[in-house]
Amino acid sequence: MKFKSISLKKHLIFTMGIFVIPMIFCLLFYNYYSIKTLNNEVAQSGKNTINLYQSQVEYDLQKVSQTIADYWANNYDHANMIHKVDKLTKHLSGYEIGLKYRTLLTNNQNLGSICLVSEKNDLQRFFYQESRYSIETKEGMSRIVEEYLLNPKEKSAKGWQPFRVNGEGFLVRLLGYNGGYTFLFVDLSVTIQNQIKNRSEGEGFLYYTTMRGEALSKQEEVGESELVTNKLDHEYYLTENEAKYLVVNQYSDLLHVRFFYFIPYKGYFFHMDRMQSLFLFLSFFMVLLIPVCYVLISKSYFKPMEALIKTMQKIRDGNIDEKVNSNYKIREFQEVNVTFNQMMTEIKNLKIESWERRLQKNRAELQYLQLQIKPHFFLNCLKNLYGMAELKRYEKMQGMIIQISSYLRYFFNDNMSLVAIGDEINHVKNYISLQKYSLEQDVECEFEIEEQLKDCIIPVLLIQPFVENSFKYGRKTNQTLRITIRIIELAMEEENMLDIIITDNGNGFKQEVLEQLNEQTPYQYTENNVGIANICQRLFLIYGEKAMLQCNNLEDGAQCEMILPVKVPKEQREEKEE
Repeated sequence: MKFKSISLKKHLIFTMGIFVIPMIFCLLFYNYYSIKTLNNEVAQSGKNTINLYQSQVEYDLQKVSQTIADYWANNYDHANMIHKVDKLTKHLSGYEIGLKYRTLLTNNQNLGSICLVSEKNDLQRFFYQESRYSIETKEGMSRIVEEYLLNPKEKSAKGWQPFRVNGEGFLVRLLGYNGGYTFLFVDLSVTIQNQIKNRSEGEGFLYYTTMRGEALSKQEEVGESELVTNKLDHEYYLTENEAKYLVVNQYSDLLHVRFFYFIPYKGYFFHMDRMQSLFLFLSFFMVLLIPVCYVLISKSYFKPMEALIKTMQKIRDGNIDEKVNSNYKIREFQEVNVTFNQMMTEIKNLKIESWERRLQKNRAELQYLQLQIKPHFFLNCLKNLYGMAELKRYEKMQGMIIQISSYLRYFFNDNMSLVAIGDEINHVKNYISLQKYSLEQDVECEFEIEEQLKDCIIPVLLIQPFVENSFKYGRKTNQTLRITIRIIELAMEEENMLDIIITDNGNGFKQEVLEQLNEQTPYQYTENNVGIANICQRLFLIYGEKAMLQCNNLEDGAQCEMILPVKVPKEQREEKEE
């Protein structure tokens, strides 16, 4: 049954317009209005809290600073610290000043310590909050005092400055003149603790940083990861950790620190007015329309697309005769599927022609590669026959002639043919026997072949060129040449593979030759190691990417390894299938 087709564009606009446009409009307006309103209110509340707390802290510190400044301006004992006095006066004045400073520490818990310095009387004395600080923290305060005393006038002009001492945040100020100074250390962690101790559950908390956002206080609720330094100039921002906070901050020009206020963020659903509730209801209504629109889209678009994709997957797996159903409501799908089917028919015809041309090319390439194998030892064989004739060793000559004829008969097999592994091994043994006639040293060849693999078929002349390479380059003076040929079967997930390993105890490959062999690409011509290069090219032509050749040098000799698919003769394959 055929349906009246309509335009894909019109159908898509009609289907999506049912719910997308109203829903997007409502959701965007609702989210923008609710989030902006709520977050602005919360942020403004945090700003007000920072202003109140900042005003109180600045007032307290100005009051303490004024008290110390009055001491240096009007107090007799402080005046003695500016001038050189005798030891008794120094001691009495220092004692009286200490009483005043301890009173300040008692009345101002935010003060961590006060340090009195008189350079002319060689006096430096710290007054601490009792049992509050470790030795490391006290040593850190001393280092700050020493640093300030290098340039006290400049440091005094800067006012309050933030420091981290042994991981704790402090505000430091230098007051005094003419060699007599008072250092005030304000403990920021104490101000934070007092604030947290007095806050109610669910209320925000304060945090100190430097102007650049470097942490000056520690809190269990928040770590330095929540201090987003690239948003310091924003009106507010939200943290990304599990316990979310809305964060506002404000810089104090007097204290040179940044006040952060972390407000527990409960989401914009926590406080909603009527307008927000209305838009929430409309949003849910729009969501309910989604399944209806999904059914319409699925029937008109998703199913045809899935059918097209499934057909393409089958074609990709090798079934190029698959066709796509073109009886759909959407006109564009009809045109696409009809065109697709026509295209696949043309591709099938072109593919057949391409494979025929490729087979012809491969045959020509294989025949050409066969000519690259040079029987360079034939001259030695003829010389050996000539020598035997001179010595009238006719029986030995007859045996050698039979071996040469067997060698030539095997050598001139069609390069497209595959031979049994047993036949290739016999050819290798025959080749070794021929070579022994002209060698002055012993040669030992060991074969390790699983019995069931001898009938498997491999390309002709696959192993002999490696043995020939060992005779040509692997012989050492006064040492028996040992060649090992090992053939095993590897069980793989897709198909079993043959692993053919040929090793010798010779000189190994030269580094440049080894790199050339291992990096060789198919159809690459080479003047050296023609036999092995020929094998690499034939493996690619016969097996494609399934075969691999790897050559390596060992501690003593060389090793060549080939991995290729297991193939059995047609007769054995038919017997197994029966």
